[in-house]
Amino acid sequence: MKEPEIIGAGPNKVLCIIGTRPEAIKMAPVISAIANCSNLHAHVLMTGQHRDIASKALESFDIHQINWLDVSSTSHRLADQAGELLKGINAYIAVHHPKYALVHGDTTTGFVGALASFYSAIPVGHVEAGLRSGELRDPFPEEANRRLADQLCHRLFAPTSIAKDNLLREGLSNDKILTTGNTVVDAVRHLAQKIKPARELDELKDVLGPQKRLVLVTTHRRENWGDPMRRICQAIKRITEAHEDLQVILPVHPNPVVKDMIESELKNTPRIHLVTPLSYEALIALERDADLILTDSGGIQEEAPEFGTPLLILRKTTERPEALTNGLAKLVGTCEQTITDEATHILKCKHTKIDRQNPFGDGHASQRIATAVESHINSAD
Repeated sequence: MKEPEIIGAGPNKVLCIIGTRPEAIKMAPVISAIANCSNLHAHVLMTGQHRDIASKALESFDIHQINWLDVSSTSHRLADQAGELLKGINAYIAVHHPKYALVHGDTTTGFVGALASFYSAIPVGHVEAGLRSGELRDPFPEEANRRLADQLCHRLFAPTSIAKDNLLREGLSNDKILTTGNTVVDAVRHLAQKIKPARELDELKDVLGPQKRLVLVTTHRRENWGDPMRRICQAIKRITEAHEDLQVILPVHPNPVVKDMIESELKNTPRIHLVTPLSYEALIALERDADLILTDSGGIQEEAPEFGTPLLILRKTTERPEALTNGLAKLVGTCEQTITDEATHILKCKHTKIDRQNPFGDGHASQRIATAVESHINSAD
């Protein structure tokens, strides 16, 4: 059997289970912090939900030691995916015997990773625990995934005080919860200081015009498929037509349901640039340099406040209310008129940036998590 790839020199193995690019980005600084602990080493297990783009995201943080889970299912049905992942992660744990496991967020990988660890009697920590929209099926299946994972985990790393309060209201013990800040702030601060302006990056220099104001759009969530996404596209078209000094860049998600809709509505529209999925560095550069962001992404809701870029959230609910409270973001749903009106209101100002402190963290969340994991392992030995 091939020896696993590890990061760090400590004797105790911490299994970091990752499936998607957002998980990779938010777990990267945690992996680095684990590897820097004298008593730990990190063992990265990728399930392949976002195989290529997730591994490239880790490479942005100089993490190349990746172990791949061998899953055979190509089904898009959630139950089939979950079953295959549970079988595969459980078998992997049985072979490699980690002292601790870490999962992240609200994906199928995160929930199933927590379940497999629980079944194997491995203590497991949930990074970004406690986020809640208040609606079990919105977003689907993410809201259910994170609620279930929180019930299974040994330690709950809540990114904010609001997330901690959510956990306490559900009856989870205060002793299990540690408020850490969000690790995405650690990731963004690490990268932003070394990334060139978006217009100078190789991925974007032939796409973006030098003089136009910039709007970044991302949309892919399952609850926005179909008519909601069509309305979003129509709003983007109206906003662009109404502002001659504007250009829009929209990285198109590869899912055919999303790709076909966006291309049918927006392809060949002047000043709307449809591009393939971008590197994380390019995305961060766009978030930093944009005048406005329209998104249904959870991660961007946490990243954009670092740069004061105003954010319109293309959803009915959000599990990240901190940016709303701070005035950095606004829920607009998928109504074409509402999106158009709110974007127009922001773009009336020549300078759109908002000078507020990022409510999601101080850049030290990953170190707090690593310290808590090491402390538990040391006390258990």
